Amino acid sequence: MANYIEKYNATNSSNFVNYTSRNVNSQLYYYGNDRKITYETYKRKEENYSDTDQFFEIPKNLNYRPDILSNKYYGTPDYWWRIMEYNMIFDIMDFKSGIIIRLPSKFTTV
Repeated sequence: MANYIEKYNATNSSNFVNYTSRNVNSQLYYYGNDRKITYETYKRKEENYSDTDQFFEIPKNLNYRPDILSNKYYGTPDYWWRIMEYNMIFDIMDFKSGIIIRLPSKFTTV
């Protein structure tokens, strides 16, 4: 049997997540008999690449660690998923040394 789903009438999901989260502007939903809360399915957006983007070759010490790179360049590890998304890397195991990635000068709120 499928779960019953209903919209959660919160004015802003940012009350529940950090501003760097991919769910910051997502619609919230209740589901199931015990009314658990979940987010709508995240959909990747088309990236707007810039002339100010930097190119970076991933060194061996950053294999599988976009969080460390995020912390180094943006001052927070929370943009790890944006680095992956920006470079069309779908699996953390593909974030490895020798690959050249693109880093924007800054990320805007999702």
